[in-house]
Amino acid sequence: MRIVQTFWTDRQSLLENSFGWINPQFHLMSWALSCLSLRKNYDEVVLYTDSEGYRVFIELLKLPYTEVVVQYDGLQCPRPHWAYPKMLTYSLQKKPFVHVDGDLYIPHRLDKKIEQSGLIAQNVETGTGYYHHMMGDILRRGVVLPDFLTKELERDSIRSYNAGVLGGNDLDFIQEYCRTAFRIIEENRLLEEGNPRNHVNNNLLYEQVLFFALADRQGKSVASVIDRVVPDNGYCYADFCDLYRYDQFPMLHILGGYKRNPRICKLLGRTLLDRYPEYYRRILNLFADSHQRLRTDATPAPTPDFSVQMCLAFYQDHLEALLDKWKRIPTGDLYEMERRISRFPAFLNASVEEQQRFTLRRNPYVDLFKIPQNWPEKAKTLLKERIEGSGLLKQNDIACVPTLLDAGYKEWMLNDLDHNVLMLLKHERTYRDLYTRLLSLFSSGMRRNEAYVDRLIRESLEKLSYNGLIYVKF
Repeated sequence: MRIVQTFWTDRQSLLENSFGWINPQFHLMSWALSCLSLRKNYDEVVLYTDSEGYRVFIELLKLPYTEVVVQYDGLQCPRPHWAYPKMLTYSLQKKPFVHVDGDLYIPHRLDKKIEQSGLIAQNVETGTGYYHHMMGDILRRGVVLPDFLTKELERDSIRSYNAGVLGGNDLDFIQEYCRTAFRIIEENRLLEEGNPRNHVNNNLLYEQVLFFALADRQGKSVASVIDRVVPDNGYCYADFCDLYRYDQFPMLHILGGYKRNPRICKLLGRTLLDRYPEYYRRILNLFADSHQRLRTDATPAPTPDFSVQMCLAFYQDHLEALLDKWKRIPTGDLYEMERRISRFPAFLNASVEEQQRFTLRRNPYVDLFKIPQNWPEKAKTLLKERIEGSGLLKQNDIACVPTLLDAGYKEWMLNDLDHNVLMLLKHERTYRDLYTRLLSLFSSGMRRNEAYVDRLIRESLEKLSYNGLIYVKF
């Protein structure tokens, strides 16, 4: 099966524009993981792009596409209509294909029945008020549509196919589908800059709703990678974005607002590091100035601004001493530690019996700072509020750790269970041993609710791993 992907930059820099992600770095990590997951399973993966896409994806990142077609330099298309270049790519195919978006990852080859189907899409969508609002906006703008498509928009629940994956063997239908979309675009002058009918919602109309309406009109069957109907607002984290369970899904798709979720982006980076470390390094090197450890200049590491918190000079001195010590850690050692931390999903996804035999260990660079009880309450509160994402103003333990990325270090507030886990994992332990020791710290009343205690312990381990404080030893 031929796999194709499309990326049109519209003359924007891939190293400066985030294209909907938190930052450009994670955007490139997504494309890398998408391409590499496809190349793992398919012998033909083709990219349609422009010169900027070729420069970054091929010349700088060396992504292993089997063919690259520089097709979209000078493409006349309003920036909101990002689906139009995809439609052009569909129309250029001369043999069966599947198009896959760059925010979508396929850990395993698609089922043969899907690959052999006439038409293929990610999944059926059913519309709620969310889609009705968007389609109502299109109709209010006066967009002229074929009768069969207008009838679909008049339904109580507008139907569509998610085009994260789209293609098939019925090239005659796909060509008709593209011609119909292009006719809608041409008749409504949707390629003209400044046209009041132009809007990002048009992408949903002429790519996804049209595909469903035309297939339904002709009685065409469409094979779905996700074999269930998903409401238009029903793309939940657990089913589409849980990178901890990467190998358990037929596909993962980081849609829409999930691209700006820091947790998902961090796990995306770790997934790429664990499976394709050389590409992870290439991407980081493109953004070295954003990460203190990777800078090539001699700029000293930044320290927090405590100008209004002079009472916390003691903690500042402690932190500065740590930063000075951590400067001497070889960058390669931090890469290796990040790699170890990225393997936590192997523990998470193992059977309960297998988990008992896993060995866990504290990151040897972790420093634990206990806020003195005799500090003024205002000083304690100021320090806790300053630490990003603490939210634990009742806790007094701070974990500090050197990091490969960003400012070169991170701080977290710990609850009592987190603290006990880190103390026990100062020396490596099997999960069985760790669990037994932690269980003894709970009251007899809590121990009777073993399911609750088990959940607390697992949540603590996941949080500590996510924050780079512990890792699984193989």
